[in-house]
Amino acid sequence: MHALPYLKTENAMRTYFSNLSPKTRMMLAVPLLVLAYPVITVVLPALVRALLPDAVRSVLSVM
Repeated sequence: MHALPYLKTENAMRTYFSNLSPKTRMMLAVPLLVLAYPVITVVLPALVRALLPDAVRSVLSVM
């Protein structure tokens, strides 16, 4: 079956991440948050401006 190698890999990664110490989890989480912050503050508003018409944005800004 083709799904078996994928499931074995997924289970291995789940086991690996479930056995991490809290310090290691924190060291992985901080860079992810540092990368996510600019995406949320810069890219997301740019997408909203590009995808939503002016009328919809003006109604949303009143709310």
